[in-house]
Amino acid sequence: MPIAPDPPPARSLHILLASALLLTVLAGCSRVSILYHTADIFIEGYADDYLELDSAQLADWQPTLRSALARHRRDELPYLARFFDTAYDGARSGFDSARVACLLEQFEHIYRRHFRIGVTAAAPLLIDLTPSQIRKLESKFAKDNQDVPRNDPASVARRDRKRAERYSESLGWWFGSVSERQKRIIAEVTESMPDTAADWMAYRSAKQARLIVLLRRGADEKSVRLYLNDWLVEYRDLPPELTRARALIKEQIIKLLTRMDESLTGEQRRHFAKRLRTLRDDFLSLQKRPHMATVRCATSG
Repeated sequence: MPIAPDPPPARSLHILLASALLLTVLAGCSRVSILYHTADIFIEGYADDYLELDSAQLADWQPTLRSALARHRRDELPYLARFFDTAYDGARSGFDSARVACLLEQFEHIYRRHFRIGVTAAAPLLIDLTPSQIRKLESKFAKDNQDVPRNDPASVARRDRKRAERYSESLGWWFGSVSERQKRIIAEVTESMPDTAADWMAYRSAKQARLIVLLRRGADEKSVRLYLNDWLVEYRDLPPELTRARALIKEQIIKLLTRMDESLTGEQRRHFAKRLRTLRDDFLSLQKRPHMATVRCATSG
């Protein structure tokens, strides 16, 4: 089930591209085939809007995007099918902490694989930007980062409340609804998650600034790809406080899903299982040779 530790806000192009490839995982939508077959149009449109590309740039980039989507169809759909099959088994038989940890491990693996594809697709587009487009990208980064999170008690409490609401809305889609008791469980567990909004924004802003420097210096495709991979896939220079926070959030998500599992009614469990089975079957049907990837979680022993 696609609930994972809160990532840094993701609105810049290179993150969007990978996110679009992961769209059907996070969207929670059974109309997977529609989303999947229109992904190229969605990505092209957003890239064009975000970077204000000219027609030649967009035309030059289309083969790269088509290649990324073809790679996704060939290599990633079996992992998505396996992920939802694992979740489906859990929905039917129950989620203990080991099963949830295995599910999160699978999700992290899928996330990294998708972002590697996104990075590979984004790098040639970014190095082709004109000085004017780089300035516009820098301005959009600045606009995205202009509302610096405040850390006074009222602001922190407001973010806690909003996070609980987001989790309740997401879980409500998967389960069909959430009761008031379940909302209290969600609020209690999410309130224990560390508040990292300001730290993530500072980290993201610094990485974006470095990207702009690379682009202005005329960095080649390999250099930009390696930079994005270190940042978005491997987290090579993630500050220690954010590394610790990610681990703590993961612990709380395991607690949340196990507690929610204990609270599910029979109707909610059937609804949940049906959602997951449908997604598993959709990702199988999209493959030319339907199969599920072989995945063994370290957490499962």
